[in-house]
Amino acid sequence: MGMTDDDDSVYCDVQMPLAQSRELLQLVSTLRESKAHPTLDRVFERMQYELSTSIDILDNPPTWGPWRQ
Repeated sequence: MGMTDDDDSVYCDVQMPLAQSRELLQLVSTLRESKAHPTLDRVFERMQYELSTSIDILDNPPTWGPWRQ
């Protein structure tokens, strides 16, 4: 599916150290719980999911695949 003129999706793929990702996850969670930005709730939810998943993979590396020691 190609990008079209009516596709206004923005992607933000940011790399950061583990400590920063934990801090960002805490910040996003706090922002989401504050309900101060209701229109961003789905964005915060997605960020929480992405960050949690990435942190979990580093904390609990799978016993298969490229993460194996």
